[in-house]
Amino acid sequence: MQRVVHTILGAVYGAILCLAAAPAFAGTPVLSDPLTNWPLNLGPQGASVHMENGAVHITAPANGAGWVTYSGFDFTDMDASVTVAPNNGNGNACGLLFWSTGPSDFFDFAISDTAGTFGVFKHVSTPAPHWETIVPYTKTSLVKSGAPNTLRLVTKGNYVTLYINGQSAGALSLPAPQGGGAVGFEGEGNASGASDYTVSNLSVSQP
Repeated sequence: MQRVVHTILGAVYGAILCLAAAPAFAGTPVLSDPLTNWPLNLGPQGASVHMENGAVHITAPANGAGWVTYSGFDFTDMDASVTVAPNNGNGNACGLLFWSTGPSDFFDFAISDTAGTFGVFKHVSTPAPHWETIVPYTKTSLVKSGAPNTLRLVTKGNYVTLYINGQSAGALSLPAPQGGGAVGFEGEGNASGASDYTVSNLSVSQP
């Protein structure tokens, strides 16, 4: 578990969020998991990620974050989505991880459901584990407060288009890792208290 401190480095990646149509994507489903049973791809259950009442939960303490990747699959061009639902009203955040190249190296498309915001971040493991802000948390009417939200992203080369509940939230350019990376999900607790999210319907298609 790691304390959440986001360093703003969007300019380093040349990330410019803009409203744009997604690239044409006629995909073949590769991964489709409702997450109603514990998948071995997530590794062993633990305090931060576990099954509860027939659903996968991800939790994190106040001012902390936890994450997990779905091992066994690496994607470059993809159409990926997951549904996240808050189980408390602490105003925390939950996100869809993509292009993960290691346990602590990944991009994160996240929302804060109570604040009605979304952002894009990168977590890196070297020289010391830390977060980098690519797109700061931005207000949007697309996020439903206190309700399930579906996060989707479509990547083609370095181009990433973001969707929240079926509506485009913008697009940006990011450096895709050679050979692609795994997907997963992440939860954050803020100063108001711990987070607890239910995660369901993780799916990925490839062209």
